[in-house]
Amino acid sequence: MRELINTRHIITLLLAALALAGCKKQQHKESAGIYDYLETEGFNHADSIIDKISDTRDYDYMLFAIDSLYNRQEISRPKYIFYRTVTLNLLNKQSTSLKLYYQLDTLDMRKELRTESDIESYVYSYNNYIRMLCDMRRYDRALREANKADQRLRQVGYTTFTEHHDIAQIIGESQLYMDQEREAEESFRRSLAGVYKRLENHHNPLDLRECQKTMNIIAKAYIRKEMYAKAEPWIAIEDSIYARAQRYPEPDTVYLDEMRAEITYCKAMLAHAQGKTTEAERAFDEYQQTNTAKQLASIVNNNQYLMATGRYAEAARNFEQLDKFLLINGYKCDLENIGRYLVPKYRANLLAGRRDSAMKIATLISEYYDHALIEQKLSDAALLTTVYDTEGKERQIAEKEAKLLQQRLLTVVIIMIIVVIFFHIYAISRSKANRRLHETIKQLKEANERAEESSRMKHKFIKQISHEVRTPLNVLSGFSQVLAYTDIEIDREELKNIRRKIVDNTERITQLVDKMLDLSLINSEADIECHDTVTPAVLINKAIEQSGINRATHLVLEIHEPHEAETTKILTNQKLAVKALVMLLDNACKFTHPLAFKGVAPAEKARVTIIIGMDNRQISFTIEDTGIGIPANQADNIFNEFVQLDEYQDGTGIGLSIARSLARHMGGDVKLDTSYTGGARFVMTLACRDL
Repeated sequence: MRELINTRHIITLLLAALALAGCKKQQHKESAGIYDYLETEGFNHADSIIDKISDTRDYDYMLFAIDSLYNRQEISRPKYIFYRTVTLNLLNKQSTSLKLYYQLDTLDMRKELRTESDIESYVYSYNNYIRMLCDMRRYDRALREANKADQRLRQVGYTTFTEHHDIAQIIGESQLYMDQEREAEESFRRSLAGVYKRLENHHNPLDLRECQKTMNIIAKAYIRKEMYAKAEPWIAIEDSIYARAQRYPEPDTVYLDEMRAEITYCKAMLAHAQGKTTEAERAFDEYQQTNTAKQLASIVNNNQYLMATGRYAEAARNFEQLDKFLLINGYKCDLENIGRYLVPKYRANLLAGRRDSAMKIATLISEYYDHALIEQKLSDAALLTTVYDTEGKERQIAEKEAKLLQQRLLTVVIIMIIVVIFFHIYAISRSKANRRLHETIKQLKEANERAEESSRMKHKFIKQISHEVRTPLNVLSGFSQVLAYTDIEIDREELKNIRRKIVDNTERITQLVDKMLDLSLINSEADIECHDTVTPAVLINKAIEQSGINRATHLVLEIHEPHEAETTKILTNQKLAVKALVMLLDNACKFTHPLAFKGVAPAEKARVTIIIGMDNRQISFTIEDTGIGIPANQADNIFNEFVQLDEYQDGTGIGLSIARSLARHMGGDVKLDTSYTGGARFVMTLACRDL
């Protein structure tokens, strides 16, 4: 769990916002802004009392003062929820504060948010609430609550809730851990915009520290998700904020040390994950030179680097201070802390060879686990009770009324049950025959439709195959008869032409047989083994050569491939991957032929473009042409077996079906990009399997 929210910082921020609101009070009265319904800026004597008590850090007394001021109606309910939850969090009573957060939903947005300080209290409370949910890994609920708060605030004219850099960061972090990467990037961009907006007018040490902390959390989230390239820009932004904090006229040395510690530790983790050992050690050494690194919380919480780099003995020594850390912070041995602290301590001691210590920790974990599990269930039950039972008095009244009506309702229920049973039995007896009849009719209709479809597909298949085989056979038969007549004189050039046509039509029959064998292999659902190590460039070059598209005179072939396509190796089935690409290239070549323009002479040569795309998950081969194109409503139909959009074109209609099936058997896919209108564009992907 992140460090607990610093009460002094939060309350200082709130009071500063209230003071600013007081300076602009007159402007709000003169113009219709988002707070035009507010009565006053909301800062009063009660806020000053709480501010002074917060300086003493006597949080128990602070709770007493908050309750007293609220009971005397000197602070509003939004302020009460804010002040009390922040104080409870610092006392490590998160379960109690979590119950209090549920009261945010019961606030009347128009009646109870009357001042700017009420709005600020509501916003900060929801900020802390969704942050707690995110820390508890309840990401879906954090997103729901953030969306709910945004909608409720918009009802009163507050439209910038999700633009606040902290809130946008929490939303983005939840989206990232739920694999909503695109949405997370958008949220993180809003967070960065919020940082820049804040620093335009507020750039004191506290503002710089809070903004840097937000950027650090985003960088760490990307590192945990192993998206290292996306973590680097956020660390660079941290560096720029740190440099700005160093140039501040009166820099805060504590904040500077904390910022330097967080940034260097993050750099160490990233460099280690990228295999940059020297750079990682240099960054970690710089981190250890900070005062923050010597704090007990840092010593315990930042053992992740030591464990990742195999320095188990150092990690085990650091964990020797765990008991003191838990005691000082008042942490309970609940399920969350067992997983966060005791399990890593066990692993560190075990891997460091301290087997006796590891066994003691394992025994301790087993002793704590059952108790923690029971406590967790009781806590969840208590939370549910809080959600669904916020008005105890109303429940008691309802129970009394229910008792008075119990006898009367019991009689009515019994009569209704008897009537329902009677009609139910009657309905069952009448509907059984109807269901059997409808089921029989349905089965007959389905059987008839399957038979008709089977007959149609069989007829179409035989017709297409007969045409595909008969055409080259007629050519072979005709030329064979010509060659058989000894009386006919054939010159050398004509004889060469006859031989070429015999070879071409023989290859056509062979390719047809190969396609049928491929179709049989795919329909048999046989496993395709991927044991070939090959580069994407080799695959596309072989496909170009086998398809002969580079020798086509009616088109121009363009290839766009990154440098990595010639060096990066993937694990696949080279023969079948090439075959799938050949079929896509054959399709492009076929439908960019001048004949495909149906009598309209093209102004220039057709063009086929091959684009190789690469990332850490898959390889993509994009093949686009300037041919006749494919209607968007046929995007799925063209991959069905024996489908031809133009019945006057040669072919069996199984090439695209085979190409997609081969790609899917190898963990990829073939799709038609319907957004492309200059012809047809097919995208074939292959999974980047680990070598």
